[in-house]
Amino acid sequence: MRIDSFITRTAKEDPGKIALEEGEKTISYGFLDKDIGRIASSMMEFGHCRFAVLAESGIQYIEMLMAVYRSDNIAIPLPIELAMFSLEHILDTGNIRHIIVTEVQYTRFGESFFDRFATVIVVSEDGSVNTLHKMILEESNDPHLRLVLYTSGTTGNPKGVMLSDRNLVANADSIIEVLGIKPDDKAALVISPHHAFGNSIIDSHLVVGGSIRIGSMSFIGSVFSMMKSGVSMFYGVPSTYRLLLRYPAKFKQAFMNIKVAATAGGAIDDIIVKNLKGSNRDLRVVPMYGQTEATARLAYLPSEDVDKFVDSIGKAIPGVTLDVFDADGCSVGPNITGELVASGDNIMLGYLDDEIATGKKIINGWMHTGDLAEKLPNGYFRLLGRKDDIIKIGDHRINPRELERYIQKNIDVSGVFVVPVPHNILGNAICLMVMPNSSTDVASVLSFCRKNLPGYLCPLEVLCIDQLPLSENGKISNRSIIEGYRNVKNSM
Repeated sequence: MRIDSFITRTAKEDPGKIALEEGEKTISYGFLDKDIGRIASSMMEFGHCRFAVLAESGIQYIEMLMAVYRSDNIAIPLPIELAMFSLEHILDTGNIRHIIVTEVQYTRFGESFFDRFATVIVVSEDGSVNTLHKMILEESNDPHLRLVLYTSGTTGNPKGVMLSDRNLVANADSIIEVLGIKPDDKAALVISPHHAFGNSIIDSHLVVGGSIRIGSMSFIGSVFSMMKSGVSMFYGVPSTYRLLLRYPAKFKQAFMNIKVAATAGGAIDDIIVKNLKGSNRDLRVVPMYGQTEATARLAYLPSEDVDKFVDSIGKAIPGVTLDVFDADGCSVGPNITGELVASGDNIMLGYLDDEIATGKKIINGWMHTGDLAEKLPNGYFRLLGRKDDIIKIGDHRINPRELERYIQKNIDVSGVFVVPVPHNILGNAICLMVMPNSSTDVASVLSFCRKNLPGYLCPLEVLCIDQLPLSENGKISNRSIIEGYRNVKNSM
């Protein structure tokens, strides 16, 4: 069953029920279903072809995405926040020859940008559909392929993750169960819908017949306002909550009536948890962990254990099996470091046009996440960093995330980030970037490291920063830390 079929089901059962809200605009399930069908009619002649979807994060984007599904084609959302060279990389490597685009984005990119496509379909702001040119070309695609989402590219060029209807529905069902989403719940969508987390929010609420309020983190005041419109479920990456916490009084008031605050896209910290629970004692805080390759989610930390196990990712979501493997691909016991692996109906079909990368990612039915982890005695899992983030200093292999946690636990700072830098003798050494508190002193940070760390781990320098080293989609990664360091050094 396709995701758009659930919209049709609700449209038949309760056509007047509100599905989507954006600013002053609302659309019922009945009209949403009709809009999807009207847009889909422009693509019905194509035989399971790849369609880029280029649209701003609003109602039109969701209608266009679902229309590609309904026409039995393959949707490939283009994240509009990416730089032009990243979009061109996606189009070129993905061999994408058809595109459906909003009038706003068509004007923004310019007519010449669309000359590369065999088919260009423009959806106007009034909902009219205009096919500028059309050429139906035969394509050979996986018959189960429905959606291609691109990874954030934190370790190189982004890869196209191939997802099926089965993947999408399985993941939506799991999230509905974990979060207890009901038809009368309204989600706040303030993160990009073009990526896995945002896409999973859309799917889970439309599958259950709920509603979605669409907003943007570009205007913080509007986020607080939208939460007063009956929103019961709030979703964000850690940086989303950190930005909102800059306004503590408004933050507390905004979350007074929220039922669930879910997080993903990075580890949540004690400060966020404390402020969320302080705003509403009945609020369920549910940290979640996942990857694009898993259609979004793999694990969640039950809200009742957030205080005690906030440094873990909890347990597998329903329908997923997690384990930790050693280098030989064998399962290991508790408190032993290995690679986190996963299996389940939400695991991707593979990478688009890349069998070699797929073979490295999925081995003997297990998806290898690339995350180092350990099992806890209670069955939960704790992440210990990325395999690719390991830094070799002389003969030593260092996990920068473990070092960051150790320093932050013992020094009064808001954040610590380990930066690998070249060294003439050791090959690599480290520097630190710290987000200081009012009492943070650089000299004391250096003194602590010299007294408590082996010589090869003593930082060459400590730089103070005033903002998190985030990637384009709001995540902290080894790559974003290194880029943040370079930006600081270049500005000195």
